[in-house]
This record gives sequence, C-alpha cells and structure tokens, in this order.
Amino acid sequence: MLDSFKLTVDYLSSPTISFSILTVLTPIVFPPTDWFDRLNRKLGFHLLWTHAGLAIAMLVITAFFVIGYMDANFNIILTKADNFPIVLMVYSIYYFTWLAMHKAYVNDERLEKGLKPSEYNDPDDKVLVWPDLVYIEFIALILFTVFLTVWSIVLAAPLEEPANPAATPNPSKAPWYFLGLQEMLVYYDPWIAGIVLPIFCVIGLMAIPYMDINKKGDGYYSFKERRV
Repeated sequence: MLDSFKLTVDYLSSPTISFSILTVLTPIVFPPTDWFDRLNRKLGFHLLWTHAGLAIAMLVITAFFVIGYMDANFNIILTKADNFPIVLMVYSIYYFTWLAMHKAYVNDERLEKGLKPSEYNDPDDKVLVWPDLVYIEFIALILFTVFLTVWSIVLAAPLEEPANPAATPNPSKAPWYFLGLQEMLVYYDPWIAGIVLPIFCVIGLMAIPYMDINKKGDGYYSFKERRV
C-alpha cells in the first residue's frame, strides 16, 4: 500500500502532470467567469470553503503526513527539526486561503441579498491609533517575541558546517528563496530561467497597481467583485 501511495504521489507530482492538473482545476476552483462559477457549484467545489471543507482538507493533509511518516526517507525529512516550519506552512497556507475564500463567499451572498459586507463598520464607529491599536500591536509583539524565543531554545535547528571556498558542493544548491529559479533551470535555458522569466515576474508585479482599476471589494473580502 505504501509503495502504491508513493508511486501515485510521484506520478502526480511530476511537472507535466501537476501543471496539467492545476491548469484545469484552477479556473474551476477559483472561477473567473459566471460559467466557471456554475461549473464550480455543480461539481461541489464551492464546498471547499465551508467549515466542513476545511475539516476534510485538514484531515487529508494530516493523513498525507501520517502515511508519509511510515516511509523511511520521508520520516527522516519530516522529523528534522529545521523542517518543522515547513509542516506548519502547509497547514497555514491552506487555512488562510480557506479563510479568505470563506469570508469572500459569505460577503458575496450578503451582497446578492442587498446587505452590507460582514466587515462593514459604521463610519462614526472609530478606533483610535493610540492607545487602542498600538496597545494591541504591542501585546502581539511581546507574545510573538516570547514564542520565537521559546521556539528557538526548545527546537533544535542545526546549521551546516562553515563554507569551504576550496570545495564546491555538487550539485550547488541555492538558498531556499531561489528554489523556484533553481528548479526552472532544470527545464529551461539558463538565459530564460535566470533572466527573462524573473524580469517578466518583476515587471508583472510592478504593473498590477496600474492594471487593477476595479474599485469594488475595497476594504472587504469578495470573490465575485475581485475576479479581475
């Protein structure tokens, strides 16, 4: 069973298969038009953003780690202290995606009924920066500092040996934040992967504020009003 599970994960994780699946599923899970929205609801994908959908997704993620824990190699990776944040990141990425979409769907239903978004506040109901906001942020700062301090003491995250200029590791590994670029070098010419695509990404991010002329969905979660 474990071998079959590993083969299935390896097959679905291959770039050609995973990219094809994501290309098909993305417009269905995040419908860009009314037609895709009807398809989304017909197939039941909108249930992903309900509380039941959150519970099922968390169980699926947990089951993946539990089954993977039985594999010797995955066990070594999973139980390394410095990989613990990655496990938390997997859960947190889905949770916060779910939270945003859940609130967006709730607001879309409220707007269709002619109600105000759930984030709407009376303009006269104001919160002062001092002391209200600063007080809350200061408490959060203290709590998070304590959490990081305890975490760094309790959880071992060993560093590698000092760099040796006389010995270049093979293969040479980039820092984690360059992982995407390093992976693209496997499939594209270095000029395209290292220069052209990153430039397009940077220019695209810079252009978003000038291309986004939609004034709706400002200050509250909404999906239908913020599709484009």
